[in-house]
Amino acid sequence: MILQIYPLGHLLVGFAELFLVGWSIRLWLQSKSVAMIVLPVILLGIGYDNLLLATGTLVGERELLKSLSQVRFLVHHLFVPFLIVVVVELAHRTEAVWANNFTRSLAWIISLSLGVIDIFNRYIGADLEPIYFAGVLRYTASPIKGLPIIAIAVTFFLLLISIGIWIRSEGRWFWLFVGTLVALGGNALPLSTVGTLPGSLSEFVMTLTLVLTEQYVQQPKNLAPI
Repeated sequence: MILQIYPLGHLLVGFAELFLVGWSIRLWLQSKSVAMIVLPVILLGIGYDNLLLATGTLVGERELLKSLSQVRFLVHHLFVPFLIVVVVELAHRTEAVWANNFTRSLAWIISLSLGVIDIFNRYIGADLEPIYFAGVLRYTASPIKGLPIIAIAVTFFLLLISIGIWIRSEGRWFWLFVGTLVALGGNALPLSTVGTLPGSLSEFVMTLTLVLTEQYVQQPKNLAPI
């Protein structure tokens, strides 16, 4: 039964992420903020990741799946740091003093720099090896080059911003904080023991709360004055 649950779970998460893509594009058009176009791009990458995990066994252990997996890793390493741009923009929308125009511009530079660093440290030169777990066939980088420090740092940065939004909303909006905690917990689980689905589900919870937070902060009445 578990051999069916994992691929089906990734398939459902993948389609759910694509739904969030459409939702986030609508919110971006309403916000008229260039920075928020980053969110649907990241969501599209996560959706691609889950759909590839769902269909890996159908594609089979061949060069096509390996090539698609290389794209998956490249997108992940490059795009994840750009969550910094998204949350800095959310902080700006809540009128946080530190999230000024200089900080918002700096967020783009830092995100791009971290993405490039992660590609050089964890992507370039890595060999991909097939792994089969609970009905999911995927390629993974070998050897694993230490902990994903940049991804962990980005997630903790999201956690800090979520606390600020929680405070600015006078305790009414804590969902981004909850979603980020769920993502931290889900990604801390060992892949060798639980596989990829728990981490994907936790990432979906986080991205859902990001979209909901964007919708929330577009309504100034929800936020406390400075």
